[in-house]
Amino acid sequence: MTMTKTAKLSYDEAVAALNSLQTNAAQLQKVRKERQKNVHLNLPQTTKYLERSGMTLEDLDKMKIIHVSGTKGKGSTCAFCESILRHSGLKTGFYSSPHLVSVTERIRINGEPIDQDKFTSYFWSVYDKVCKGREDDDRPPYFKLLTILAFNIFWKEGVDVAIMEVG
Repeated sequence: MTMTKTAKLSYDEAVAALNSLQTNAAQLQKVRKERQKNVHLNLPQTTKYLERSGMTLEDLDKMKIIHVSGTKGKGSTCAFCESILRHSGLKTGFYSSPHLVSVTERIRINGEPIDQDKFTSYFWSVYDKVCKGREDDDRPPYFKLLTILAFNIFWKEGVDVAIMEVG
């Protein structure tokens, strides 16, 4: 992995930059009102940020992904799937939310949260390409950046299968 100047910043600085993408209360209220009107933009915007991060849709399509959504039991279902696949000898990636203590809990490799140094390095690599020097309206929100970060990490770490919890 190539280290940029920004990639040498600390884990705490990475978390502060990530937290700056969280939506404030006034903006959140506006987004909720306009959500349905702009729902058709979700995929094109996510694709734009994914490609800006250095991944293509073809790279994403090559990954084996189990996508779990619904209203109840997503976390348990993901944990069971990940454990079964890992114990079957596969290298697993697991993306979930929310985290309890550290954002690194959201992205796991082989059942273990990604360590802070790896998180920091991957974070700055993606953040610099996707957000650095961009206006606020041309930067993904918190959850979307984390999702793109997880895809990048799983792709670069060469996981056999990624389990992605959403919703």
